[in-house]
Amino acid sequence: MYKSMCQPVSRILISILLLTGYINTAIADDDDLAVDKVKGPLSVMVLGSGGPIATAAGRASAGYLIFTDGKPRILMDVGGGTFQRVAKSGVNIKDLDIVLLSHLHIDHTGDLSPVIKTIYFHNNLAGTARRSPINIYGPAANGAPFPGTTIPQYPATSNYVNGFYAMPNGVERYLNIFAKAISRGASSFSYTANDLNSTVAGAVVQEVLNTADGLRISAIAVDHGPVPSLAFRIEYKGYSVVYSGDTGSRGPNMATIADNADLLIYDTAITDDLPANPLFHVLHTSPTRIGEVAAMAKVKKLVLSHITPVTGPRLEAVETVIRDQGYTGKIKKAKDLKVYNLGHHD
Repeated sequence: MYKSMCQPVSRILISILLLTGYINTAIADDDDLAVDKVKGPLSVMVLGSGGPIATAAGRASAGYLIFTDGKPRILMDVGGGTFQRVAKSGVNIKDLDIVLLSHLHIDHTGDLSPVIKTIYFHNNLAGTARRSPINIYGPAANGAPFPGTTIPQYPATSNYVNGFYAMPNGVERYLNIFAKAISRGASSFSYTANDLNSTVAGAVVQEVLNTADGLRISAIAVDHGPVPSLAFRIEYKGYSVVYSGDTGSRGPNMATIADNADLLIYDTAITDDLPANPLFHVLHTSPTRIGEVAAMAKVKKLVLSHITPVTGPRLEAVETVIRDQGYTGKIKKAKDLKVYNLGHHD
Protein backbone atom coordinates (compact mmCIF):
# COMPACT_ATOMS: atom_id res chain seq x y z
CA MET A 1 0.00 0.00 0.00
CA TYR A 2 2.78 2.43 0.96
CA LYS A 3 4.70 1.77 -2.23
CA SER A 4 1.65 2.22 -4.46
CA MET A 5 1.17 5.66 -2.92
CA CYS A 6 4.87 6.51 -2.76
CA GLN A 7 5.69 5.94 -6.42
CA PRO A 8 3.17 8.50 -7.77
CA VAL A 9 4.32 10.97 -5.12
CA SER A 10 7.94 10.38 -6.14
CA ARG A 11 7.12 11.05 -9.78
CA ILE A 12 5.12 14.17 -8.85
CA LEU A 13 8.13 15.37 -6.85
CA ILE A 14 10.38 14.79 -9.86
CA SER A 15 8.01 16.81 -12.04
CA ILE A 16 7.98 19.66 -9.52
CA LEU A 17 11.76 19.56 -9.18
CA LEU A 18 12.14 19.59 -12.96
CA LEU A 19 9.88 22.63 -13.30
CA THR A 20 11.70 24.46 -10.52
CA GLY A 21 15.11 23.61 -11.94
CA TYR A 22 16.26 21.37 -9.11
CA ILE A 23 16.96 18.39 -11.37
CA ASN A 24 17.72 17.96 -15.04
CA THR A 25 15.77 16.44 -17.89
CA ALA A 26 18.00 13.38 -18.09
CA ILE A 27 16.95 12.29 -14.62
CA ALA A 28 13.27 13.14 -15.09
CA ASP A 29 13.06 11.25 -18.37
CA ASP A 30 14.45 8.05 -16.86
CA ASP A 31 11.46 5.71 -16.60
CA ASP A 32 13.53 2.97 -14.99
CA LEU A 33 13.80 4.47 -11.51
CA ALA A 34 15.57 2.47 -8.84
CA VAL A 35 12.64 2.94 -6.47
CA ASP A 36 10.43 0.98 -8.88
CA LYS A 37 12.59 -2.10 -8.27
CA VAL A 38 11.97 -2.18 -4.52
CA LYS A 39 9.77 -5.17 -3.62
CA GLY A 40 9.08 -7.42 -0.67
CA PRO A 41 9.47 -7.00 3.09
CA LEU A 42 13.15 -5.97 3.30
CA SER A 43 15.21 -4.28 0.59
CA VAL A 44 18.60 -2.60 0.22
CA MET A 45 19.29 0.12 -2.34
CA VAL A 46 22.97 0.85 -2.91
CA LEU A 47 23.48 4.61 -2.95
CA GLY A 48 27.26 4.45 -2.98
CA SER A 49 29.45 1.42 -3.69
CA GLY A 50 32.79 3.22 -3.81
CA GLY A 51 35.45 4.45 -1.44
CA PRO A 52 37.06 7.82 -0.69
CA ILE A 53 38.64 8.38 -4.10
CA ALA A 54 36.95 10.23 -6.97
CA THR A 55 37.52 8.13 -10.09
CA ALA A 56 36.20 7.85 -13.63
CA ALA A 57 34.23 4.77 -12.52
CA GLY A 58 31.82 7.30 -11.01
CA ARG A 59 30.93 5.39 -7.84
CA ALA A 60 29.57 7.45 -4.96
CA SER A 61 31.13 6.87 -1.54
CA ALA A 62 29.50 4.51 0.95
CA GLY A 63 25.74 4.67 1.45
CA TYR A 64 22.80 2.23 1.62
CA LEU A 65 19.07 2.86 1.89
CA ILE A 66 17.01 0.21 3.70
CA PHE A 67 13.31 -0.29 2.92
CA THR A 68 10.75 -2.18 5.01
CA ASP A 69 7.60 -3.16 3.10
CA GLY A 70 8.65 -0.77 0.34
CA LYS A 71 9.07 2.20 2.68
CA PRO A 72 12.47 3.95 2.87
CA ARG A 73 13.26 3.75 6.53
CA ILE A 74 16.98 3.58 7.33
CA LEU A 75 20.06 5.21 5.88
CA MET A 76 23.33 3.35 6.53
CA ASP A 77 26.22 5.75 5.92
CA VAL A 78 25.92 8.78 3.70
CA GLY A 79 29.21 9.41 1.90
CA GLY A 80 29.89 11.90 -0.86
CA GLY A 81 27.67 11.37 -3.90
CA THR A 82 24.84 9.65 -2.03
CA PHE A 83 22.78 12.86 -2.18
CA GLN A 84 22.85 12.68 -5.98
CA ARG A 85 21.94 8.98 -5.90
CA VAL A 86 18.93 9.70 -3.68
CA ALA A 87 17.82 12.28 -6.24
CA LYS A 88 18.23 9.95 -9.21
CA SER A 89 16.62 6.96 -7.45
CA GLY A 90 13.18 8.60 -7.36
CA VAL A 91 12.82 7.81 -3.64
CA ASN A 92 10.75 10.11 -1.45
CA ILE A 93 12.55 10.16 1.93
CA LYS A 94 10.15 12.44 3.80
CA ASP A 95 9.45 9.76 6.44
CA LEU A 96 13.03 8.48 6.87
CA ASP A 97 13.97 8.78 10.54
CA ILE A 98 16.95 6.47 11.20
CA VAL A 99 20.56 7.16 10.18
CA LEU A 100 23.29 4.64 11.04
CA LEU A 101 26.88 5.86 10.78
CA SER A 102 29.48 3.09 10.79
CA HIS A 103 32.27 5.58 11.53
CA LEU A 104 33.13 9.23 11.09
CA HIS A 105 35.32 9.18 7.99
CA ILE A 106 34.30 11.71 5.35
CA ASP A 107 33.56 9.06 2.72
CA HIS A 108 30.86 7.70 5.06
CA THR A 109 29.40 10.98 6.36
CA GLY A 110 30.04 13.68 3.76
CA ASP A 111 26.47 14.04 2.47
CA LEU A 112 24.73 13.82 5.86
CA SER A 113 23.54 17.43 5.91
CA PRO A 114 22.40 17.58 2.25
CA VAL A 115 20.33 14.43 2.73
CA ILE A 116 18.85 15.68 6.01
CA LYS A 117 17.90 18.94 4.32
CA THR A 118 16.27 16.95 1.52
CA ILE A 119 14.08 15.15 4.08
CA TYR A 120 12.54 18.50 4.98
CA PHE A 121 12.25 19.56 1.34
CA HIS A 122 10.48 16.29 0.50
CA ASN A 123 8.00 16.93 3.30
CA ASN A 124 7.47 20.47 2.09
CA LEU A 125 6.92 19.44 -1.54
CA ALA A 126 4.52 16.71 -0.45
CA GLY A 127 2.56 19.17 1.72
CA THR A 128 3.25 17.28 4.95
CA ALA A 129 4.49 18.56 8.29
CA ARG A 130 7.62 16.97 9.76
CA ARG A 131 7.93 17.03 13.55
CA SER A 132 9.37 13.59 14.36
CA PRO A 133 13.13 13.53 14.98
CA ILE A 134 15.82 12.11 12.72
CA ASN A 135 17.59 9.59 14.95
CA ILE A 136 21.31 9.29 14.28
CA TYR A 137 23.39 6.42 15.70
CA GLY A 138 27.13 5.93 15.52
CA PRO A 139 30.23 5.01 17.51
CA ALA A 140 31.25 6.49 20.81
CA ALA A 141 34.77 7.90 21.04
CA ASN A 142 37.36 5.27 21.86
CA GLY A 143 40.02 7.62 23.18
CA ALA A 144 42.73 6.94 20.57
CA PRO A 145 44.87 10.13 20.60
CA PHE A 146 46.95 11.83 17.97
CA PRO A 147 50.52 10.50 18.39
CA GLY A 148 52.39 12.35 21.12
CA THR A 149 49.28 14.15 22.38
CA THR A 150 46.20 13.58 24.48
CA ILE A 151 43.92 14.97 21.77
CA PRO A 152 41.45 12.30 20.62
CA GLN A 153 41.51 11.60 16.89
CA TYR A 154 37.73 11.17 16.66
CA PRO A 155 34.79 12.62 18.60
CA ALA A 156 31.79 10.67 19.79
CA THR A 157 28.97 10.63 17.27
CA SER A 158 26.87 12.86 19.55
CA ASN A 159 29.61 15.50 19.60
CA TYR A 160 30.03 15.22 15.84
CA VAL A 161 26.31 15.63 15.12
CA ASN A 162 25.77 18.36 17.71
CA GLY A 163 28.69 20.23 16.16
CA PHE A 164 26.57 20.56 13.02
CA TYR A 165 23.06 21.14 14.30
CA ALA A 166 22.87 22.03 18.00
CA MET A 167 21.85 25.47 19.12
CA PRO A 168 23.50 27.88 19.68
CA ASN A 169 26.89 26.92 18.21
CA GLY A 170 26.32 24.23 15.54
CA VAL A 171 27.85 25.23 12.22
CA GLU A 172 24.60 24.34 10.42
CA ARG A 173 22.26 25.54 13.15
CA TYR A 174 20.30 27.49 10.53
CA LEU A 175 18.38 24.25 9.84
CA ASN A 176 16.50 24.89 13.09
CA ILE A 177 14.83 27.92 11.53
CA PHE A 178 14.97 26.75 7.91
CA ALA A 179 12.62 23.79 8.48
CA LYS A 180 10.03 26.10 9.99
CA ALA A 181 10.47 28.81 7.40
CA ILE A 182 9.93 26.65 4.30
CA SER A 183 6.87 25.01 5.87
CA ARG A 184 5.39 28.23 7.31
CA GLY A 185 5.75 26.82 10.80
CA ALA A 186 4.24 23.40 10.09
CA SER A 187 7.54 21.50 10.44
CA SER A 188 10.23 21.71 13.07
CA PHE A 189 13.84 20.53 12.87
CA SER A 190 14.51 17.76 15.37
CA TYR A 191 17.17 15.09 15.81
CA THR A 192 18.70 12.75 18.35
CA ALA A 193 22.38 11.78 18.45
CA ASN A 194 23.20 8.41 19.99
CA ASP A 195 26.59 6.88 20.88
CA LEU A 196 27.13 3.11 20.65
CA ASN A 197 29.98 1.12 22.17
CA SER A 198 33.08 1.29 19.97
CA THR A 199 35.53 -0.73 22.08
CA VAL A 200 36.43 -3.77 19.99
CA ALA A 201 37.97 -6.05 22.61
CA GLY A 202 35.25 -8.11 24.28
CA ALA A 203 32.49 -6.41 22.29
CA VAL A 204 29.13 -8.14 22.07
CA VAL A 205 26.19 -7.44 19.80
CA GLN A 206 24.24 -4.51 21.23
CA GLU A 207 20.62 -3.76 20.47
CA VAL A 208 20.07 -0.37 18.88
CA LEU A 209 16.33 -0.46 18.19
CA ASN A 210 13.50 -2.96 18.50
CA THR A 211 10.25 -1.47 17.22
CA ALA A 212 6.64 -2.52 17.68
CA ASP A 213 6.34 -3.61 14.04
CA GLY A 214 9.26 -6.04 14.31
CA LEU A 215 12.18 -3.99 12.99
CA ARG A 216 15.33 -4.85 14.93
CA ILE A 217 18.67 -3.07 14.56
CA SER A 218 21.82 -4.23 16.31
CA ALA A 219 25.49 -3.28 16.16
CA ILE A 220 28.93 -4.46 17.21
CA ALA A 221 32.25 -2.65 17.42
CA VAL A 222 34.70 -3.70 14.69
CA ASP A 223 38.42 -3.15 14.21
CA HIS A 224 39.23 -0.23 11.89
CA GLY A 225 42.60 0.58 13.39
CA PRO A 226 42.35 3.67 15.63
CA VAL A 227 38.95 4.62 14.16
CA PRO A 228 35.85 3.95 16.31
CA SER A 229 33.74 1.78 14.01
CA LEU A 230 30.60 -0.32 13.94
CA ALA A 231 29.02 -3.07 11.89
CA PHE A 232 25.21 -3.09 11.77
CA ARG A 233 22.57 -5.80 11.45
CA ILE A 234 18.98 -5.07 10.38
CA GLU A 235 16.26 -7.69 10.80
CA TYR A 236 12.66 -7.54 9.64
CA LYS A 237 10.01 -10.23 9.11
CA GLY A 238 12.54 -13.04 9.28
CA TYR A 239 15.12 -11.48 6.93
CA SER A 240 18.46 -9.93 7.77
CA VAL A 241 21.01 -7.53 6.28
CA VAL A 242 24.48 -7.01 7.76
CA TYR A 243 26.82 -4.16 6.85
CA SER A 244 30.49 -4.27 7.80
CA GLY A 245 31.24 -0.59 7.43
CA ASP A 246 35.03 -0.41 7.15
CA THR A 247 36.93 -3.01 9.13
CA GLY A 248 40.25 -4.80 9.18
CA SER A 249 40.77 -8.54 9.11
CA ARG A 250 41.34 -9.12 12.81
CA GLY A 251 38.97 -10.53 15.39
CA PRO A 252 35.71 -12.50 15.51
CA ASN A 253 33.23 -9.63 15.68
CA MET A 254 32.20 -9.61 12.01
CA ALA A 255 31.48 -13.34 12.03
CA THR A 256 29.45 -12.87 15.21
CA ILE A 257 27.10 -10.21 13.86
CA ALA A 258 26.87 -11.81 10.38
CA ASP A 259 25.73 -15.22 11.64
CA ASN A 260 23.23 -16.70 9.14
CA ALA A 261 22.60 -13.33 7.50
CA ASP A 262 20.59 -13.29 4.29
CA LEU A 263 22.73 -10.48 2.88
CA LEU A 264 26.19 -9.33 3.98
CA ILE A 265 27.63 -6.10 2.54
CA TYR A 266 31.40 -6.21 3.00
CA ASP A 267 34.28 -3.74 2.82
CA THR A 268 36.18 -4.70 -0.38
CA ALA A 269 38.84 -1.98 -0.53
CA ILE A 270 42.02 -4.08 -0.77
CA THR A 271 43.40 -7.37 -2.05
CA ASP A 272 45.51 -9.66 0.08
CA ASP A 273 48.66 -7.97 -1.29
CA LEU A 274 47.66 -4.52 -2.54
CA PRO A 275 48.17 -1.69 -1.91
CA ALA A 276 51.76 -1.97 -0.71
CA ASN A 277 51.23 0.50 2.15
CA PRO A 278 50.54 -1.66 5.24
CA LEU A 279 48.23 0.99 6.70
CA PHE A 280 45.43 -0.06 4.36
CA HIS A 281 45.72 -3.68 5.52
CA VAL A 282 45.18 -2.53 9.10
CA LEU A 283 42.10 -0.53 8.13
CA HIS A 284 40.40 -2.87 5.63
CA THR A 285 39.55 -6.55 5.14
CA SER A 286 41.48 -8.90 2.88
CA PRO A 287 39.51 -11.08 0.46
CA THR A 288 40.81 -14.10 2.36
CA ARG A 289 39.21 -12.84 5.55
CA ILE A 290 35.99 -11.90 3.75
CA GLY A 291 35.74 -15.49 2.54
CA GLU A 292 36.49 -16.90 5.98
CA VAL A 293 33.83 -14.74 7.65
CA ALA A 294 31.18 -15.40 5.00
CA ALA A 295 31.79 -19.16 5.17
CA MET A 296 31.93 -19.27 8.96
CA ALA A 297 28.75 -17.21 9.32
CA LYS A 298 26.92 -19.21 6.61
CA VAL A 299 25.85 -16.03 4.82
CA LYS A 300 23.39 -16.61 2.00
CA LYS A 301 24.46 -13.70 -0.24
CA LEU A 302 27.64 -11.63 -0.12
CA VAL A 303 27.79 -8.15 -1.67
CA LEU A 304 31.25 -6.75 -2.41
CA SER A 305 31.20 -3.00 -1.89
CA HIS A 306 33.42 -0.05 -0.88
CA ILE A 307 35.18 -0.81 -4.15
CA THR A 308 38.39 1.12 -4.83
CA PRO A 309 40.82 1.55 -7.73
CA VAL A 310 42.74 -1.36 -6.21
CA THR A 311 39.85 -3.82 -6.24
CA GLY A 312 37.71 -2.46 -9.09
CA PRO A 313 39.74 -4.11 -11.87
CA ARG A 314 40.41 -7.21 -9.76
CA LEU A 315 36.96 -8.23 -8.56
CA GLU A 316 37.06 -11.58 -10.36
CA ALA A 317 40.32 -12.43 -8.59
CA VAL A 318 38.84 -11.24 -5.29
CA GLU A 319 35.87 -13.56 -5.82
CA THR A 320 38.19 -16.49 -6.50
CA VAL A 321 40.04 -15.90 -3.24
CA ILE A 322 36.72 -15.74 -1.36
CA ARG A 323 35.62 -19.06 -2.90
CA ASP A 324 38.95 -20.62 -1.94
CA GLN A 325 38.01 -20.09 1.73
CA GLY A 326 35.00 -22.38 1.35
CA TYR A 327 32.24 -19.85 0.82
CA THR A 328 29.52 -21.35 -1.39
CA GLY A 329 26.79 -18.72 -1.25
CA LYS A 330 26.00 -16.10 -3.88
CA ILE A 331 28.49 -13.28 -4.54
CA LYS A 332 27.35 -9.97 -6.02
CA LYS A 333 29.41 -6.93 -7.02
CA ALA A 334 27.74 -3.76 -5.79
CA LYS A 335 26.75 -0.99 -8.18
CA ASP A 336 25.22 2.36 -7.35
CA LEU A 337 21.39 2.22 -7.41
CA LYS A 338 21.33 -1.58 -7.46
CA VAL A 339 18.44 -2.96 -5.39
CA TYR A 340 18.53 -6.24 -3.43
CA ASN A 341 15.12 -7.53 -2.34
CA LEU A 342 14.80 -10.10 0.44
CA GLY A 343 11.66 -12.18 0.71
CA HIS A 344 10.50 -11.44 -2.81
CA HIS A 345 10.92 -13.55 -5.93
CA ASP A 346 10.28 -11.89 -9.30
